Amino acid sequence: MGCRCMWIKWVTIHESYGLPRIAQECRCYLEMKGIRVRLLSGQTKKAGHVYTLQVPLAQQEQAKALLHDFKNTLI
Repeated sequence: MGCRCMWIKWVTIHESYGLPRIAQECRCYLEMKGIRVRLLSGQTKKAGHVYTLQVPLAQQEQAKALLHDFKNTLI
């Protein structure tokens, strides 16, 4: 039969350094708006922890617009 699996191309739309609070809030907001999100964490030599928010390429533009609006409400 063959696999009909589709590979998802993930793109980074946000990076946070230090504590994961902002990245987690952005993730929750985008998920509430119907955007698929994955949050990756890693370590850097200088900044400690880095949190990377990624979305599927097909939802990149919509996610960026939503994230921009969300960040404006935080100011």
